[in-house]
Amino acid sequence: MSDSGEGAAGVRPPTLLGIASYLAGNVARAAMRTLWRSLAEHGLRLSQHAVLVALHDFGPLAQAEIADRLDLDRSQVVGFVDALERHGFVTRSRDPRDRRRTLVALTDAGAAAERRVTEAARDLQPALFAALSPAELDQLVGLLTRVLDAHDAARLGPGHPLRPG
Repeated sequence: MSDSGEGAAGVRPPTLLGIASYLAGNVARAAMRTLWRSLAEHGLRLSQHAVLVALHDFGPLAQAEIADRLDLDRSQVVGFVDALERHGFVTRSRDPRDRRRTLVALTDAGAAAERRVTEAARDLQPALFAALSPAELDQLVGLLTRVLDAHDAARLGPGHPLRPG
């Protein structure tokens, strides 16, 4: 804190503090640094953790659907799944309803890793958002979810099977 009494708000240019995308990006970057370190302690990267969580929440998925659900490039998902498969966290198998599709599913080891890493990520939240009351944090999560839902609807376009709403 500076002697001028400006506090942390005086550190950044006031014009930037009036741009919501600047604020969101910088808060996200600060949070991600902490999350990346925690995930690395568990031998995972953020995208790999996201794939495990998607499989936990939705069950077996095709790689293209994983990409769509997580807003990832489809070509990158192959590498994430390859790494998870090498760790024994996922398996690939033919979709019994459509033999042209390959489904990715969690193994027992993958489910255990997902639980362990998700819990570690949740444990980081109080320190990361200590400046907010629980009610404010709930409100922030609600607002960010609304923005992300709108982004997903626009990204997926009308008629997409995953499109929210």
